[in-house]
Amino acid sequence: MSTSSGVQILLFAISALFVVIAALLLAHRNDLGWWALIMAVFSGPIISAMKYDLYALFYGVPLLLLAIFGLWRFSRFELKGKFIRMVTRTQLTVTSVVGLLAGIILLVALHFNVFLFNGSYLSATPEVWAMYVSDAVIFASFVLIARGVRSGWLLLAAGAISYVVVYFLVSPMLGMLGLYVFTALAALYGWYQWRALPQASQPVPTQEEIALEAAAKAALDKLNSADDK
Repeated sequence: MSTSSGVQILLFAISALFVVIAALLLAHRNDLGWWALIMAVFSGPIISAMKYDLYALFYGVPLLLLAIFGLWRFSRFELKGKFIRMVTRTQLTVTSVVGLLAGIILLVALHFNVFLFNGSYLSATPEVWAMYVSDAVIFASFVLIARGVRSGWLLLAAGAISYVVVYFLVSPMLGMLGLYVFTALAALYGWYQWRALPQASQPVPTQEEIALEAAAKAALDKLNSADDK
């Protein structure tokens, strides 16, 4: 593998990691999730375009604007604390679905950029089409999330799952590596979520031990009452 290919893969991995962080933060309605999504666009599409192919900015810049829109739209919800928003759920309408489909088609077209005009996109493999559509679905789902549409999370999950499936078809080992990355992230999230659990100072007593202790206490109280009389 060439050095440039290795750098591109690294940038893609960093971008994907920031997308995961963005999703986790936004699941908790945290404004910082949008900054993580902005970092995902910068570390992946933007830097890659500036380093290897400026035409790719036709795809990177709209993604950046999409993340900025999410930050702005989320700011319309009431703020609770420093970064948490009081998000209210919005129903998914027919107009939203039509706009979403149009946005996904536009993002896929922009991903092909100049190849869309010279007809080279027609020779793209099904795997490339699937990856471009999956990528567009992932980023488009954040528009729904920004508006408080719960279905946006299902769309994000669908885009991520389709990405994993494509990688398994193209390169099974790379796809397996991706699954272990998700496992590691889930483990770290579990570790973080357990930070507020109370510390166990002693073993938790069983039901039998609790019953015996209660009976002993009752007997002792009865003896004390008899002595007082």
